[in-house]
Amino acid sequence: MLPTVALQKTVPVVGAYDVVVCGGGVAGVAAAVSAARAGMKTALVERQGCFGGTATLGYVNPVSGFFHKGKRVVGGIAWEMVEHLEKRGAALVELPKGHVSIHGEDFKLVMQEMLLESGVTLYTNTYLSDCVKEDGRITHLIIECKNGTEALAVALVIDATGEGDVCRRTGVPMMPPQEDLQPISLCFVLEGVDVSTPLLKDYIHHDGKNGHGSCQPEIHDYLTECMEQGKLRQFGGPWFNTMVKGRALTVNITRIAANAADRADYTRAEMQLREDMFAIVELLREKYPEFKACSIVASGVNAGVRETGRIDGMGMARGDSFTQRPECPVALCAHPMDMHRAGSAAQSLIRLDAPGFVPHTALIPKNIQNLLAAGRCICADQAAFASLRVQATLMAVGEAAGVMAAMCREQGTPVQEIDAVQLQKRLEQSCPLPDRIHSESSKR
Repeated sequence: MLPTVALQKTVPVVGAYDVVVCGGGVAGVAAAVSAARAGMKTALVERQGCFGGTATLGYVNPVSGFFHKGKRVVGGIAWEMVEHLEKRGAALVELPKGHVSIHGEDFKLVMQEMLLESGVTLYTNTYLSDCVKEDGRITHLIIECKNGTEALAVALVIDATGEGDVCRRTGVPMMPPQEDLQPISLCFVLEGVDVSTPLLKDYIHHDGKNGHGSCQPEIHDYLTECMEQGKLRQFGGPWFNTMVKGRALTVNITRIAANAADRADYTRAEMQLREDMFAIVELLREKYPEFKACSIVASGVNAGVRETGRIDGMGMARGDSFTQRPECPVALCAHPMDMHRAGSAAQSLIRLDAPGFVPHTALIPKNIQNLLAAGRCICADQAAFASLRVQATLMAVGEAAGVMAAMCREQGTPVQEIDAVQLQKRLEQSCPLPDRIHSESSKR
């Protein structure tokens, strides 16, 4: 057992809020905007100095999951963001798959503007360190920042931290740990790549036009040979994507097995991924004239995480019933069940015949009365999670969490007692899903 140090602090309560969202990635931003628009005094706590998480700070591009078979299944705040970006010339909707390529800097500004316009109080460069509980409720969140240790008094909390930091600190039951977590990847930006030749010109978009998928097969085969020859430890894809503005490309190609919820393992993995990033680019320079003049101009602030732990919720999104409509769906899932393998460059992709559903109960922990999950810590089995983990779906989940928090605050009810029928009506008014979510054809 490790030695311990006893700490005792009295800290100032610097704010009191109806709803506090922890985590300013795309799901957390949608949750905060949603709660504020519902009339809640809302705060957003984010450990970085800007918003968007992996989409902006991690260069995970495009934003996936808006369209299924050419029809849009995610709207609301998420699609508002796309429309704002399009007006700025900073988004490209690539049909028929419907992924949305974005310019990350514009996306940061769009999210900031939407948060401020909604009246959300922002705590940036701030991270959660602890929670105070009383009688099954969170009364205060303890935060750390340049001012030192502070506290926020809370009525409702939404955990959009990815790893479920609030849930873990409050003793929420988590699903059993998995040994085969999907790998993490460090995405980066390349400039100086010649995309005019057949090698890349049809592969830098994710629209599947001209019979091409998004993964470049020739480069995949070459890097596989390099790995077999001991020149490279691991890779995935590769996937190259436009940044809409300018000529630089985002690149998703590194890969490593790791548990990002563990500090030491995440540190180890990120150090190796940074080495691998340079090694892979050098191999591309040696082999292909298109990469001769390229250079790495940016990489993710953190490696992108596909999967860690998830709560053991009141309900679960399940792969074997994914396309069956639950009592109160909060989001539709368009993306295939996309499972990356940690021990190889392999990827399994199961396309959905119909959109999948996220039930509202997947956002609800079993034992804390005023806490909701949003983002990738919601309750799902690995098959369903492999589809719903993408950014468009999680923005829809975040928006629904904001509505749920507002409804519980207004009625004074624990999250476990939320009325599904009333919630469905509220969601239809505030963030309506496409009509077919309510149709009989969706109930198969």
